Amino acid sequence: AAALFEREGQRGGNAGIASRITWLDAVPSTSEAAIAIEAVPERFDLKRDVLAALAAALSPEALIATNTSSLAVGGLAAGVRNPERVVGLHFFNPPARMELVEVVCAPQTGDAALDRAYDAVRLMGKTAVLAADTPGFIVNRVARPYYLQALHALDRGVATIEELDALARGAGFRMGPFELMDLIGLDVNLATSESIYERTEAERFAPVDLQRRMVAEGLLGRKSGRGFYAYVDGKAERFDPTVPQPAKDRNAEEFVAIVGFGGRADELAELIGNRYVHVQRIENDDFLDELSAETTMVIDAADTGDDRGDVVAALDSLLGEECVFFADAYSTDLAACARRMRHPERLVGYGVLGSFEAQSVVEIVDAESVTDDALELAQEFFGELGKAAILVEDSPGLFLGRTVGSIVNEAVVAIGEEVASPEDVDTAMRLGANYPIGPMEWGREIGGRRISRILKRLAEAEGDEFAPHRALWTLDIVEEPPVEATPQ
Repeated sequence: AAALFEREGQRGGNAGIASRITWLDAVPSTSEAAIAIEAVPERFDLKRDVLAALAAALSPEALIATNTSSLAVGGLAAGVRNPERVVGLHFFNPPARMELVEVVCAPQTGDAALDRAYDAVRLMGKTAVLAADTPGFIVNRVARPYYLQALHALDRGVATIEELDALARGAGFRMGPFELMDLIGLDVNLATSESIYERTEAERFAPVDLQRRMVAEGLLGRKSGRGFYAYVDGKAERFDPTVPQPAKDRNAEEFVAIVGFGGRADELAELIGNRYVHVQRIENDDFLDELSAETTMVIDAADTGDDRGDVVAALDSLLGEECVFFADAYSTDLAACARRMRHPERLVGYGVLGSFEAQSVVEIVDAESVTDDALELAQEFFGELGKAAILVEDSPGLFLGRTVGSIVNEAVVAIGEEVASPEDVDTAMRLGANYPIGPMEWGREIGGRRISRILKRLAEAEGDEFAPHRALWTLDIVEEPPVEATPQ
């Protein structure tokens, strides 16, 4: 029920700390402990009563902490004598292995209590981040789109559960959203979503009916033997897409053109140049007429975040009927682009979010108009670059665009609401949710303008609740390095 820490100021490393912690299943009538942390089940009345009992047992100077993951710390502190000493210390499971602790500052929490909480976290060998007392704090709030957008994508038929999980792992997530929900427990994950939704009334946090139905049917994940996956001896079969082997000498036959400028275009140009014999680079759209008439593949890799349908249609009018065009499906409306083309069967939508090197699986759009030959060529092309490919249905943002874009957007919203600093948000999501990089860093890599474009398309198709935050543009601000003073 609670942990009591004695002789708070003593040093001596983790072993020394362990010897000074007493674990209790009932609150004593009196204690000389300096810090108490409750970890009882997530019920407001129970936690409130335990905190009040701890306050009665301890000295008025003792620090009292709640490990709540979803309740308002301020509401719990309201029933405690000397509430300025109450703070949230949200540990992550399993606490012995997870490095992160969210230090939650309630409206009543005093500066001295925060300082002591930070010291306690440091002495336990953990990393502390400061969070305001808002629904979900940092991690549970910013992580909501990972689950909810995956469920929406599944509902829209973008791809199968196994394919969506593989795409997420291919983008750098340690586990896909569906296997992670199975691990957490669908009931626990749903309860967190419902709590945040009820406290915020924000429609973007609304739970998805599929998950509610599964919980009602007892499909809770690993602990029930079946959730999104079926488990045998606690294990489920995982789908890992293979990298296709290109046709022999195909790279010597193709004439590849890369159109566009920016980091992603530079990265693709270097990779393609190392693997194909005939490569041409056009950085400025004003010089499209300089493309070789022999071009067989055009990769539009512009980093502007704009819809590139007009550019692709112009390329279609310039090049031969055997040429295949690759368009960024996150920013470009493929269906509208196809309607402007003479040969829409040659249009392949692809999805690479940020760093091409960091993404091992590429989304390829299986549109109604594209031919099987063009799709096969696309899979071989990305295979030549060392990437697997998964075919997805044409939907705004596909899967990774809508999911990662929404995570970045939620991080920006949370920072704007002063839930936490940008640095603490990135640290929290890396250490508490095992994200490959923090959402703010990821957003700067992808580009705020590009994410805005993705989310605008998503909002137009599925509702304003998924619209981009007005502050996403700040991700595109390039900070100038400090100028060193010149010695006089």
